[in-house]
Amino acid sequence: MILKKKYLIKIIISSTSKILDVIRNLNNFEPKVVILVNEKKNFVGILNDGDIRRAFLNGYNANSPAISIVNKKPFIVKNFAALNNLSLKLLSKYFYIPIVSNKKILGLYYHKEIFSFTDKVNKKKEHVVIMAGGLGTRLRPLTNKCPKALLKLNNKPLLQYILELIKNNNFYNVHVTVFFLKKMIKNFVLKKKFPLNIKFIEESKPMGTIGSIGLIKNISENFIVLNCDVICDINLSELLNFHKKNKAVLTMCTKDFKYKNPYGVIVAKNNRFISFEEKPEINFNINTGIYVFNKNIVPIINKFNLKNIEDLIINLSDKNYKIFTYPIFENWNDLGQDKKRLKRYN
Repeated sequence: MILKKKYLIKIIISSTSKILDVIRNLNNFEPKVVILVNEKKNFVGILNDGDIRRAFLNGYNANSPAISIVNKKPFIVKNFAALNNLSLKLLSKYFYIPIVSNKKILGLYYHKEIFSFTDKVNKKKEHVVIMAGGLGTRLRPLTNKCPKALLKLNNKPLLQYILELIKNNNFYNVHVTVFFLKKMIKNFVLKKKFPLNIKFIEESKPMGTIGSIGLIKNISENFIVLNCDVICDINLSELLNFHKKNKAVLTMCTKDFKYKNPYGVIVAKNNRFISFEEKPEINFNINTGIYVFNKNIVPIINKFNLKNIEDLIINLSDKNYKIFTYPIFENWNDLGQDKKRLKRYN
């Protein structure tokens, strides 16, 4: 697929940019790749979210120069005709192929990875847990007679988005925790006949955001945990690999969030004016509700009767367990309290 020129322009940034500038661009535009050019508008290289994650793992930070981690020698073609002459096998090998002539960027070919369920060997052995037992209190009255997991976005239940994400990432073993209106959730899953091995973990009482994980008897060495009200295009395999490579006990996905202060800020010392900043923008990382756990967390949840993810993280941190954060740049939507948006479809 060739990226249209009006979109190509949006993902081209200066080679003097910082990694933070790349992250902001990845957050705002599709596809999730950035093209760096120098002061003469000559092509320098490309960067994607995987490059940034690897850079963070190697000690870089958001203020590091983007050029220090850019891929300066990607596979490129010199014109559109050369691109058309490439075999399908070669095209499928690369997610992005810049079209560069005389050092100028002319275009970008890109494709999305297609996962197949035709080969059982390709299915991941690791489990995925979907937390769907909540009461949906913040979404009432929408959840008075419908569990949060079955609320619709664009006329499709939230749970269906998540199960399709799991399937498309070649995971197979799924646990769904249920409590409130659990029969509706179970009937929906059984009726849809998803090509997944889905088991239900039934709470006898509300157990918070992660308490019911302690009920799981057999779980893989590492497993992914997803909230049922979060829709994201994340690559679950890359997330899992990051977690395993770092030998983490818990990996928490984060996303860069920008807050625009609506007021001017006064800086003063001993009541004496120093400076004035007009409506500053604040950047910080937020918890996205997407995690990878090591199975050693399960007995910890049970031993300390932990109910919420915040309590678990504090407990692990106090004991110096390895906790990592994984920045995501993909489309991400938290529908957990977005009544206005969900009301359109429910």
